[in-house]
Amino acid sequence: MGLVPLAHVLTGPRASDAPVAIAEGKPLSFELFCRSAAAVANLVEGSGRWLLAMEDAWSFSVGLFGLLQAGCSVAIPPNHLPATLERLRPDVDGILTDCAVPGHRLPEPQACTTDLAPLADGLVAFWTSGSSGEAKCIEKRLSQLNAEVEVLEATFGHRFEGGPVLGTVPHQHIYGCLFRILWPLAAGRPFVAEVCGDPDRLRLHLNRASAPALVSSPALLGRLPKLVDLDHFASAASVIFSSGGPLATADALIWRQWIPGGIAEIYGSTETGGIAWRVQSNDPNTSHWTPFPDVTVGFEADGALRVQSYRVGPDPLRMEDAAEPLPDGRFHLLGRLDRIVKVEEKRVSLPELEAALEAHPWVHRAAIARVEGPRTILGAAVVLTPGLAHLSHEDRHRLGQTLRRHLAQCFEPVAIPKRWRFVEELPYNERGKLTPQALAALFAVEPGVSSP
Repeated sequence: MGLVPLAHVLTGPRASDAPVAIAEGKPLSFELFCRSAAAVANLVEGSGRWLLAMEDAWSFSVGLFGLLQAGCSVAIPPNHLPATLERLRPDVDGILTDCAVPGHRLPEPQACTTDLAPLADGLVAFWTSGSSGEAKCIEKRLSQLNAEVEVLEATFGHRFEGGPVLGTVPHQHIYGCLFRILWPLAAGRPFVAEVCGDPDRLRLHLNRASAPALVSSPALLGRLPKLVDLDHFASAASVIFSSGGPLATADALIWRQWIPGGIAEIYGSTETGGIAWRVQSNDPNTSHWTPFPDVTVGFEADGALRVQSYRVGPDPLRMEDAAEPLPDGRFHLLGRLDRIVKVEEKRVSLPELEAALEAHPWVHRAAIARVEGPRTILGAAVVLTPGLAHLSHEDRHRLGQTLRRHLAQCFEPVAIPKRWRFVEELPYNERGKLTPQALAALFAVEPGVSSP
């Protein structure tokens, strides 16, 4: 089948027995999907704003399309913690949930679906990650989400080889919702209902599936080759998508032994949706980003990227990422503007420091944080290369001195981190983001290597 508009997913041309999702290894049919969504629509009395809090992606998709069928607007909470759902409860007319909080549960599927109709251009609300401040509620029209599905299919549809869509990221955020649920539904590709972030669970689904697509994040993709024997699988995946932050070039190159076409990285945000994409290779030019066809980018006076498209809304949106244009229409990302910090009146680029540390053969990953105190200093969180993880405290102290000397070749003394933490892994969250708060917490405790 060709791409079906999201407004016509429940009414479009699709065989009744075609699989929509896979749950516990069993296919769930299009007919069951439609009957289940119709039951949700009948459960809801009139329109209104409903909170949709479903741990299971099948239940989430049924609830989403059932609520939209009823003419409701849908709010998708940033997480399923009871305190979060209770905080949002006063702002909605009802809660549809499978979580341990009061609310409506999914009803039994209807006997028939004769009353289903194309969906109106309803509102779906997501929350930003809150990685640089308080999470914000962002509303999207169904037509805006559909425009994103169309551009994704036009750009990457040829890379799918018929397998199901697996996801290691949660579906309640816009990236997971689009790539794991909405795009597969529109394109007629079955999706796996459970999150496959656990290596054992991912291994199970890779064994079951032939040429699946994988929707993941840089943090997990950097760890997976060490956790799962990918050589055991004839084809790890037909295509892999990554979003939530830049994928390290070293990780992108490692994955090419299983995915010759490379990992498709998506740059964007909750507010903008997908802005641009890239597929890294040994060619340094592939580190640059290509805007999606429906996106126009510009550049503010301070170097901030400016984005305009129908999916963003009527006005251009300033990003807090510094970027520079390239002659061929692509752009080069320089990092977040708030990651250019002042230490003793000197401007220091934290991404440059991190890249310099990761260039050292003993460093696998590095993250730099500003540590506030009587005077502002920098702290370095370092994941060592395999074989160095179990060094003694004295050895780590000497290693810190070595890394300081390494940085001193390129940076002024004020830019050299004064505190060091050697960790097994960086504290990425479930969305694959390394928040300033989580990074700062590593330096809130005394143990570690420090220098005056």
